[in-house]
Amino acid sequence: MKILVTFGICILIFIGCTSAEYQKMQAERDQLLKNYEDLREENSELKLKNSITDTLLGKWKFLSLEMAESDVTQEVAEAKAALYALELQNLTLEFFKEKNIYHYRGKRGGIEVFGQFTVITVRYGDEPFPFIRFIRRTGPEMEQLLFAASADGRALGLSSAPGFGTARDIGISVTPDRLYLTMHGKMQSGPAGWVQSGGVRCYFERVEE
Repeated sequence: MKILVTFGICILIFIGCTSAEYQKMQAERDQLLKNYEDLREENSELKLKNSITDTLLGKWKFLSLEMAESDVTQEVAEAKAALYALELQNLTLEFFKEKNIYHYRGKRGGIEVFGQFTVITVRYGDEPFPFIRFIRRTGPEMEQLLFAASADGRALGLSSAPGFGTARDIGISVTPDRLYLTMHGKMQSGPAGWVQSGGVRCYFERVEE
């Protein structure tokens, strides 16, 4: 009987050790998987930022300005955008790299801007959204130049536009021949994922030199 009791105790101890070891291995495996996912996401976002930056380099000429749909009276928003677009007709932007630092330069009539830029990503849910951050050295802030934003960041004076807070970063999308810079409205989660509510969008075409 004593032998059976001792054997039973040994089995329980073995099971306990095995269970603890299994839990430890499971925790280590879960951590490795998390580290892998974090690294994969980081590399994915880095590729996105590098791709946008590389495609962006060069000279661009303003094409048009438009208001995305929002709760603001659309006719008023579109009229203001159309009028301001006339002031941007001669606007050019140039993006270039010098001594491993990325710079931008812009000109519109007698107005000139210059500074550095960097492409960043902001996550909404699982999706990374690319933005461009302009670090001004001379001239007006980029959101003021492109979107006639007031000191509080209101684009084209549309103080009732949802989500138009002080602009810090501008949304960016770029192809080999088109550049889109967007001052976003609010980001909202919906059935199809994250979307922007309203916004002002500038379109540019590449200038071949």
